[in-house]
Amino acid sequence: MRQDMTRSRAEEVLDLPERYGMADVRAAFKRLALEYHPDNAERNGISKKFAQRRMTEVNKAYAHLRSLFAETDVTLLHRYLVGAASGRRGVGVHYAPTGTTRVTTQVDDALFWDEQGNPRSAQATNAANAAADAPGHALRRLLLGPVLLRALVVLALAVVWWRLFPFVGSNAARYDLSAQAPLTELADALAAVVYPSYFVLYELVTGHVSGTLREAANGLVSLVTREHVEVHGGGAYRSDASSLVEGQVYPLLELPLAVWLLVRGMPTIEGQAQLAYLVPGALVTVDLLIGFFGSGVVMGLSRWLAALIERRYVTLRMALLKRCGQWGSAVSGRPETR
Repeated sequence: MRQDMTRSRAEEVLDLPERYGMADVRAAFKRLALEYHPDNAERNGISKKFAQRRMTEVNKAYAHLRSLFAETDVTLLHRYLVGAASGRRGVGVHYAPTGTTRVTTQVDDALFWDEQGNPRSAQATNAANAAADAPGHALRRLLLGPVLLRALVVLALAVVWWRLFPFVGSNAARYDLSAQAPLTELADALAAVVYPSYFVLYELVTGHVSGTLREAANGLVSLVTREHVEVHGGGAYRSDASSLVEGQVYPLLELPLAVWLLVRGMPTIEGQAQLAYLVPGALVTVDLLIGFFGSGVVMGLSRWLAALIERRYVTLRMALLKRCGQWGSAVSGRPETR
């Protein structure tokens, strides 16, 4: 009865959640039987031939999964693959909304989890694409797209750089860079050199600052217009906000802070060290040295926070798509033909 039914196919036929028990299997079987059983099919407007074929598949799936629980002591199983086809593992990594499972899936711009850990359907993907191509959205894609907003952010950061960089225009007058200058002045100048230059180059290379702003703006516009439109490139999707947090060169960002703290913590003329500055400065120095090897407190916190943001973003975007009516059923694949 079940020799030609694989576990992944059985899970797909019964449309089971990512984690399921025998009660879920029984409930799924009963629901499908009420729809496709020959005694009910005609009343439900389903052709007899289709109902027989479908019910045979449901019976096989139920028999296969029931045996898994009968032969073992497990009470809860996890689905093998999202999408239930071994060739469909793909390019992205995403989280179930509970945050407890991190799975490699065929993630594109329109594929996210529902409450049970199942992907959006092909119908929902088509609906989202149709919404993006609808009249009136061209201006929205331009204003919130990856080109214009990124250019504006780079321009704003360049203005900040021009106003702060010590060796440009009249900025040098604000800093004492002579040989007799106190070390505190040199520490301030170092911060004015590193931070504005770093963020201009970072945005030019990655675009994560404007990407974070774009995600927030597009979410607000979607809530107002009740229609969600993608404004980023295709491919495996990752939130720009999580990339912004995790993608920084934190040792370089910690360097001016460490120098500033150590300089202010150095012994005064009276020979008294300012421990309130010196101790944090030493700790930051050690952390930035470790950070160059990919470790450290700040690096670890950034990875943890980025993962938290990514999980939260998936659930928020899922809720947004549902509110806009662009979320399909939990069934993955082509719609059935009756």
